[in-house]
Formats: sequence, structure tokens, C-alpha cells
Amino acid sequence: MAVFVLLIWPVVMMWMFTRYDRQQALILSLVAGYLVLPPLITFFIPGIPGFDKHTTPTVVAAILLASRQGSDPFPEAPSMGPLIKTLLAIFIFTPLLTDLLNGDVLIEGNTFRPGLTVASGVKEMFRAFFQVLPLLLGYRYLHDFRGARLLCRYIVLAMLWYSIPMLIEIRMSPQINVWVYGYFQHDFIQTIRYGGYRPIVFLEHPLWVASITAVAFAFAVGLARSERTRRAKLIVGYLAFALFICKSAGALILSAIFIPLIALYSPRRVVLVAAVAVSVATLYPVLRSSPFMPLQGIVDLAMSASPERARSLEFRLMNEERLLERAMEKPLLGWGGSGRSLIVDPYDGDLMAIPDGLWVIYLGSRGMLGYLAVFLLLAAPVFLLYRAMSKHRSGPVSEYALLGAMAVAVAMNVIDLIPNATLTPITWLIAGSLLGNAARVYASSTTPAAILESEPEPRKRGLATIL
Repeated sequence: MAVFVLLIWPVVMMWMFTRYDRQQALILSLVAGYLVLPPLITFFIPGIPGFDKHTTPTVVAAILLASRQGSDPFPEAPSMGPLIKTLLAIFIFTPLLTDLLNGDVLIEGNTFRPGLTVASGVKEMFRAFFQVLPLLLGYRYLHDFRGARLLCRYIVLAMLWYSIPMLIEIRMSPQINVWVYGYFQHDFIQTIRYGGYRPIVFLEHPLWVASITAVAFAFAVGLARSERTRRAKLIVGYLAFALFICKSAGALILSAIFIPLIALYSPRRVVLVAAVAVSVATLYPVLRSSPFMPLQGIVDLAMSASPERARSLEFRLMNEERLLERAMEKPLLGWGGSGRSLIVDPYDGDLMAIPDGLWVIYLGSRGMLGYLAVFLLLAAPVFLLYRAMSKHRSGPVSEYALLGAMAVAVAMNVIDLIPNATLTPITWLIAGSLLGNAARVYASSTTPAAILESEPEPRKRGLATIL
């Protein structure tokens, strides 16, 4: 069943692109694919990375959108700027340089890790391009206010529907992936928290469910401030409940800190706080080694709240310390893939330090260049939006409020990359749309009213036309 669903998804996407306009089809295909496609199932093609629930919707969407561009042009996106292009080039080509410099074989006791080759570098370069492709699609096709608003609305709507299986799993244990696809995708003990279950549905880990629920919660608050309807306020309350049942301390704390800002403060101040937050997260490898980051004080505070969570946090910090030491042996471009950046037992090959946070994974495998490329690509839309709002202070309040909510969602996800690896195609898509809108606002380009306000009837093209 799992293999069939993944294979049939491109056909489903073709139908979406015949039924809806490009912005709607792009958002629906990526969001629905991320939420419902089977996890851990991958089709491998020689020479390029495997296709799974993350890459398949993105690559198919890019092909379908490119096929329509010649006959039905879409309004051009604003100029991306040399800094973003440089970061993209670094992010995509760094894996190739890393693998070229890591051709040596690692032999430690009874463990053997092969050297890397040009072929592995090219494969990793393709993987990096597929990973950042949602950002490019979001920038190209969701750079107007209609695209941003549709993205926020569809993610909120998707999580309202997704809350139904989440509630089922809270009551009957996380078994939906087993019922539908026939296997469980993770360690079952990870779904047990605070004397009950937390949902996982079709994602890789319960933390991923909590992360996208928090994003939908932020968008719901932004839409409520933008639209000011009773229904929008009810949705905010319901998604707050959905986030609570995820039982993720990190997502709850981040939401409690950042999301009230969307409702209470001006959009410019909200974006300023988001910019400061992503700056601190990006500088975390430096700050954690300085006296300004009281790690032991944070552990002690967590111990007073929950000894179990505090021990987990302390374990992660110890792992980070050992992995950081390993990464600093090759600080610029890293160790590459094949587990070369990990610390293993020289006799049985078991991991002696488990990488949890994405920052330490990138720092070890891609070095400082790869780490800065990924974090700055995510932070750049927030910085540019603050610069644009500072330049045009008298912009439309409803638009600025929604863009501020998107900036908060990106900031929350970037901070979550410190303890976890919750970077998904949806994060990249949001960052791309935010980057395009920020560039548009900064350039003071006016969006045609038909694109900004109206939602045209979908063009019901035939499937043969798309093909």
C-alpha cells in the first residue's frame, strides 16, 4: 500500500494542476504530500538521491510548473539579490567540495568508513538542490500577498483536518500508519509522554507533528488579526488545543513566547523579535561556548520543572559537546556523509554520540560553510522583511500582520533546529514565499489587484494538456 501511494502521487498532482490554479496546486500538492505520504519509503535511482515523501512532490511540482510557463506565463518574481544567490550556490555546491576533500578511508579499530568520491559528491549536490527546491518554488510562485495568504490558509485548513487522526491516536495509541501502510515508522516509546500518547500519524516523529501544528497555530493567529472574524478566533482556540495534545515541551514553550506577539504587537516589532531570534539561533555554536549561554542554569531550570525532560536535555548537550569537538577537526567543509562525522565505538560500530539537532549535523557533515548556508537561507527572509517594513512603515496592516506571522513561524522552526532536526519542505516553502513577499515589499512593486485580492476560478484543463 505504501509503495502504491508514493507511486500514484505524481498522477494525483497532475489532477491537482488541472483542477486548481498554480498557486493552489503547488501548496496543496506539497502540504498534502508531506502530511499523508508514507514515511521512510524511498525509491532509489542510480546517480541521484532517492525519491521519498519529501522530494517526490517537490520535483513533480517543479516539472509541472515549468511545463506550463511557456504557454501560460506567470508574473515574474522580484530580483533575488546577489547575497541570496551566493548562499544558494554555497548550499548546493558545498557537498561536492566536501566529498572531494574526504577521499581518505577511516579505519578505527574494527570499524570501517569508506572514502568519498566525485560520484557521491554529485549525488549529495542533487540532494541539496532537491532540499532547497521548495524555497525556489515558493519564491517564484508565492511572492504576492495572495500566494502568502493561500499558503497560511491551506496549512491551517490542513491541520484542522489532520487534528482528527491526531485525536484518534491520542485516544487509541499511535497506530494510524500501521493501519494504513502496514508498519510503524519510529520507536514506539517516543510516542509516550506524561502518562499518555502523543500523535505521530504519517510523519517521522511526534516532534514533527508538534512543529507543523505550531506553524499552523501562528498562521491562525495572523489570519485572525488580518481578518478579524469570529470563525478565525475559534480556529485559533482549537489549534491551541491541538498543539497542547501534541505534548511537546519545546513547541509549547516557543509558541507561548512568540505567538502572543502576533496578536498584541505591531507587525514591525513582531518581525524585529523574529529577526533577533533567528540571529541568536544562527550564532548558537558560538554562544554555547561562551559565558553568555548558561547551559547548566538551563538544565537546572528544566530539572525543577521536569526531571525526566532535564535529563534528556543534559544528554543532548553532552552529545553536542562531543560531536562539536569532532566537527572542529574539519571546521570549514566538514566530514561529509556516510557517518564520517559521527563518533562510533571502534569495536562494534555502535554510535557513542547521537546527533539530534540539525545544527550539529550540518556542522559535522558540511562544515561551517554548509551550516551558515542553511541557517542564513532560512534567516534571510526575516531580515529582509524587517528591512522592507522599516522602509515602508505605512504598508497595509492586514498584509504586514500575516507576513509577520510567517516570520514568526520561520523563527520558531529555526530555533527548533537547535535541539531537533525538524527542517521540512514546508519550512522551505514558507521561507521562499516570505522571501519573495519581503523582496516585493522592499522594492515597492505593486501587485495587480486581480492577483492580490481575487481568487480566480480554476482552469479545468485536460490531463493531456498538462502532459
